[in-house]
Amino acid sequence: MRPSVPLLLLVLSFLPRHAAAGSADTAAQVARKVSYRLEVVPVLTRAGCNSGRCHGSPSGKGGFALSLRGFDWQNDHQRLTREVASRRIDLLNPQQSLLLAKPTLRLPHGGGRRFKADDPLAKLLIDWIADGAPNDPTDPAAVRLVVSPAESWLEASAETQQLRVVARFSDGSSRDVTHLTHFSVSPEGNADVSPDGLVRRSAHGEVVVAASYGEQFATSRLAFLRPAEGFVWTDPLENNQIDHLVFDRLRRLRMAPSDRCDDAAFLRRAWLDLCGLLPSTEDVRRFAADASPDKRDRLIDALLDRKEYADFWAMKWADRLGCNQRFVGKTGAIKYHAWIRHQIAANVPEDEFARKLLTASGGNYGNPPAGFYRLPRTPEDRAEHVAQVFLGVRIGCARCHNHPGERWTQDDYYGLAAFFARLRYRNGPFFNHVYDKEETIVPLRSGELIHARTGAVMQPKPLGGVSEALPAETDRREGLAAWLTKADNPFFARAAVNRIWGQLFGRGIAEPVDDFRSSNPPAHPELLDWLAADFAAHGFDRKYLLRQIMRSRVYQLAATTNETNADDDRYFSHAYARLLCAEQLLDAIGQATGVPEKFAGFPLGLRAVELPDGEYQNRFLTAFGRPARALACACERDGDSNLGQALELIGGEAIEAQLRSPHGRVARLVNGRANSAAVIDDLFLSTLSRFPSEAERAELVERLDRAADRRAATEDLLWALLNHPEFLFQH
Repeated sequence: MRPSVPLLLLVLSFLPRHAAAGSADTAAQVARKVSYRLEVVPVLTRAGCNSGRCHGSPSGKGGFALSLRGFDWQNDHQRLTREVASRRIDLLNPQQSLLLAKPTLRLPHGGGRRFKADDPLAKLLIDWIADGAPNDPTDPAAVRLVVSPAESWLEASAETQQLRVVARFSDGSSRDVTHLTHFSVSPEGNADVSPDGLVRRSAHGEVVVAASYGEQFATSRLAFLRPAEGFVWTDPLENNQIDHLVFDRLRRLRMAPSDRCDDAAFLRRAWLDLCGLLPSTEDVRRFAADASPDKRDRLIDALLDRKEYADFWAMKWADRLGCNQRFVGKTGAIKYHAWIRHQIAANVPEDEFARKLLTASGGNYGNPPAGFYRLPRTPEDRAEHVAQVFLGVRIGCARCHNHPGERWTQDDYYGLAAFFARLRYRNGPFFNHVYDKEETIVPLRSGELIHARTGAVMQPKPLGGVSEALPAETDRREGLAAWLTKADNPFFARAAVNRIWGQLFGRGIAEPVDDFRSSNPPAHPELLDWLAADFAAHGFDRKYLLRQIMRSRVYQLAATTNETNADDDRYFSHAYARLLCAEQLLDAIGQATGVPEKFAGFPLGLRAVELPDGEYQNRFLTAFGRPARALACACERDGDSNLGQALELIGGEAIEAQLRSPHGRVARLVNGRANSAAVIDDLFLSTLSRFPSEAERAELVERLDRAADRRAATEDLLWALLNHPEFLFQH
């Protein structure tokens, strides 16, 4: 009678360990024993068997489910060796196991061929099954991954680069695991990487290859350089360390930066970036007439002291902090927004600002920063919210499984969430109606978070840190805030400077700005590290950082490109054109037409950037992607173009009324009987923040002078300027 499979497992795993002493065959068997955890699971990961598109999906495929990328390898062993009456492995004839027959296509397989029958990966699985398919929970874990070369600058003639991956284990040993590593490359269009780590160039430029093995990740940065013929580095002037770091990388990439932008472009850029406004016609004239060499620095300082600076940058924080009456109440939204604006106006350091929000308690009307906890309602939601807003890390994937693109495990996720397990909500004291009620955030002295998969009680643990046993009377959030705002925190300062850089340049050094991970490395790692260290060394002073960046020549580069940087969209060799955000654009149209938008329920003169409530509805703002302030993700603000935007600009009722208003700019110019040249200058200055060229002025003067209806012609000219890319986009 054929013995049961569990008995075979016992017998086959028992015999080799009790063979005759001194047997050469036994020594060979022990030497080539395959590790389930360190080899079999990585084989399944590299082959894609436990990916999200295959058996690693939540419901599995074809009745067979594995954990994503093998994060729950213990239970996976049970599924591989015990489920469906242990039919997935054949201990008597390992080559006939379903685990091999399916991926080698000896039997039909919906996932296609994953490897060939004679592939070394197949040999590992055969040897493991032949050894009894044992589990090995006591095998040392991989604690670090090293990819070589970590960085390489390859000449134009180079087509390939072979990578080597070495894993360091908890017992101090090391092993080459290149053949067991899962590779990915970004950006995908510049190169491909084979399963064995051979990177093949598709285009000249820089690529980053991410390598994952077990729970460890590492990267290799490769630059396939352009041909050197004809490239000349001109040693552009450097204003500060930012320029030195950016230009050094551009030089090595054989990419020349664009020229410095002219005064008109800088003036418009600085006003929009710091205040969300266009400069007035008087501002443009004054700046153009100023011949002093330090006028750009003086402009930056002056703009940072304006009330409009606090208005605009408060909007940016309100977007991320849930400033919406659906979450914080109608009165709460106004009070929360006012508190945020006060922090910006007072230049409260970034670390202090974060600390106030993280540790806030009490009623959110009486203590507005407590509104921070009204959007994320559970410990898990709070952990994800805090990680993305203040650390630039998206850990949501780790709620259900280890993060597939980063080193974060479920233990890391629930360890961070444990900091927020001891909070309770209580209604009041203010309660007007269900949509305008105050909630009180009450910290407790007890309450634990249970790991969703293991059932373990989780101790608070910062990301990348160790578990902390905090005194019972201590508000756990105090411990988290102390860790998070340390000058040497590996995330906080980097996330802060990357977000601010992204707001000034239209893209972060790491992009998206709130998605730091091994598979999404920064374009300028040295620049990011220096900015973060400098920001922390200067007390997390937001205005200091803005001055540093805006005084750099990199910030002041023109949008016009040259032959070497025309395709650059990540190294900041030139300014990147971007559509004005919804609030900027609506306010700019009001400035240009002389007829500001009137928002129902608010006094005339309140700008779109000052709207305190993300729930406020405005057709123009909605069309241009104003966020509802319901997510921590910066992606909530939609910057894509759509048909609704074109309809609002070309034939929208609001713009038509502003152009025809008897109190607007057109009426003032026509009724004042200004000559055609003066009218054209005024319209150009109020929209494009520059004087027209001689050719533009000459053609438009002729058209205005011969227009039968001067008022209609002036309206048409202003309408054309409002729809011109130079007005709609920031350069």
